[in-house]
Order: sequence, then structure tokens, then C-alpha cells
Amino acid sequence: MLVSGCVSTATGPPAPAPDLQLLSAATLDLPQGCEAGQGAVYRTAFTVQPDGHVTHVASATGAGCVQDALRRWVSTFRYQPVGKEVPAVIDWMNVTASRGG
Repeated sequence: MLVSGCVSTATGPPAPAPDLQLLSAATLDLPQGCEAGQGAVYRTAFTVQPDGHVTHVASATGAGCVQDALRRWVSTFRYQPVGKEVPAVIDWMNVTASRGG
């Protein structure tokens, strides 16, 4: 018996990721004495699961108390179900300004 076939691959661009709609998140709490670097941007990568919960939370900017707090915070995110795994990142920067004035 002879079996033959062919395989083709799609040549178009990949399908766009679904829009992520954040439903809930805890408050970001930096521990006492934990200071974010002035002007530093902290990147945290994660995966939104089909049911909307977050897994695989990782700091792309190294280790430290700010990164630990951001990983804990991002782990509390809950999104509208998306039907498939969606990789995502957030960038966080501490911005301070005086009130009034």
C-alpha cells in the first residue's frame, strides 16, 4: 500500500491576540523600606489562561523587593475568559508628584 500526502503551512500573519479585559486585581503593596528606583521601569511577564486567571508570572527586570511585590500583585489579576492562553506583559514605574500647585 502506498500512502502519500502534502503539508502546507499558513503564510499569512498570525491571528491577533484577543483583547484582555481586567476584571479584578488586588492593591499593589510595596513593603516598608522597599523603594522603586527613580525613573526605573519594572517589566513583569505572565500568561492569561483561557479561564482568565494568571500563571507563569516572571520579572523581566531581575530580582528585588519591587519585583517580588509586582509578581504577587500580577498573580491576583483576573481577566475576562479569553478561550486560549495569551502571553502578556506589564511595565510599571513609580511616579510621584506633589498635590495642588
